[in-house]
Amino acid sequence: MRTSLVFLLLWVSGTAAAQIVSPADSTKKITILYTNDLHAHLDPHRVPWISNTRLVGGFANIATRVKQEKAANPNTLYFDAGDFFTGPFISSLTKGEAVINVMNYLSLDAACIGNHEFDHGWENVPVQLKKARFPVVNGNIFLKGKKKLIWNNPYTIIQMDGIRIGVIGLHGKFAFYDTIADEMIQGVEARDEEIYLKKYIKELRKKADLIILLVHQGIPGRQSSTGSTDVARNLQRDIDLAAAIPGIDIMITGHAHQGTPQALLSNGTIIVSTDALGSELGKLEINYHPVKDKIIAHKNTLGYLFDDEVADDSATAEAILVWKEKVKKITEEEVTTIPVALTRSYGEESLMGDMVADAILYAYPGFDLAVTNSGGLRQDIEAGTVTTGNIISAFPFPNTIHQLELTGADLYELFEHGAALTNGILQVSKGVEIVYNETLPVGSRITSCKLNTEELNRNKIYKVLTSNFLADGGDGFLAFKKAVSRKKTTHEIVQAMISYLKTFKEYKPILEGRIKKS
Repeated sequence: MRTSLVFLLLWVSGTAAAQIVSPADSTKKITILYTNDLHAHLDPHRVPWISNTRLVGGFANIATRVKQEKAANPNTLYFDAGDFFTGPFISSLTKGEAVINVMNYLSLDAACIGNHEFDHGWENVPVQLKKARFPVVNGNIFLKGKKKLIWNNPYTIIQMDGIRIGVIGLHGKFAFYDTIADEMIQGVEARDEEIYLKKYIKELRKKADLIILLVHQGIPGRQSSTGSTDVARNLQRDIDLAAAIPGIDIMITGHAHQGTPQALLSNGTIIVSTDALGSELGKLEINYHPVKDKIIAHKNTLGYLFDDEVADDSATAEAILVWKEKVKKITEEEVTTIPVALTRSYGEESLMGDMVADAILYAYPGFDLAVTNSGGLRQDIEAGTVTTGNIISAFPFPNTIHQLELTGADLYELFEHGAALTNGILQVSKGVEIVYNETLPVGSRITSCKLNTEELNRNKIYKVLTSNFLADGGDGFLAFKKAVSRKKTTHEIVQAMISYLKTFKEYKPILEGRIKKS
């Protein structure tokens, strides 16, 4: 009896020891690489707030780093949070096909859809995504009034080292309608991301151990030649979403172009993002405890991809070269020369903004003024020879000029929205002078608004030129919808820019005080 009791005690204690597993022994270490808002920057490029002399980014450099990380740790995944279309000319001239083709070399494990994937019309989206050799996920953009998703793949499940990882893709409803030209999304609709996030988390609860959300939402990225570092404010929508919907382990977000040197935490969700344009590769290292079913530790780093530090992945570099050769005849046409770079700004007059607004007015000189949104200016043009490719890269949208009649009161409202800086100021043509004070309450920041030295008359009708995107109320400039009259033209803004710059043997940009802060 004594022998049996001792055996029983030994058996019980041995069983208990087998069940009490050391956290260190059972932890799964997973590396998650991430990017967002690549914007077709296939080649390394200059980013002024990082370095004025060293190039960063480029898909061939991303491919190298991802392969190195996956070789060092087989438990490595790479995700992208959308907006891979629209940027340098290669995307616009191929409607995104070249971008998808080159992304096939990046060893992606999944990507979600961003608003700029719609820049060539929603019908183009599934056409190009079918060419992807990696999962693309989205679960809340539908054919209008129907139950059918335009891309029927709301999530994917990845098995890694015995861990099931569910990856959901969503697009913020506000961001969808705020930043896409109306005519590009006729026939489709974005539905409430919170409703569908709850739905997919519920579906994945028994299928996945970890849930990762790839989401494109929030405030639009600041298209400027200077950076932005207000992390929490710029990612507030992501913080709020995680707070409202439990069950997300990791959120990789895009749209705000806001990097997270330290991951944000909200309701147990780890939130990460990069500064965009492929300038850096995010790396989130997690320790997942299967018994406790939670992430018990994490470390996040953002690493700049300096071109002089990374060797190109040869296969990716070759794919880029093939596409560049295909469009070479168009992109290398010389237009003019400039002695200094045409740069952008989000909150004040910029050399690029002046040129684009003047080019639009040059196309229809009988109008009073022209305006363009700061967020539509996507890339600086360096000093020297300006080519058609440079111009397309700076303004990569197929936007056309619209002719409107607006009251002075409507114009004040538009300029006030710009002065709120949620979507950036309106860049204006020659003869317009705006003064605003950003310390004043939103909606009453404009202290002066003149046209040809005369203050705008709120009751007078003015003839205004702008893009179809803004004419439809894009970027929240809703007062354009109050136009007394409107007329569409087929005149593309890119062509207006080319025609205007061709009138100069050398175009000499200079800031004229069109927009000032008081």
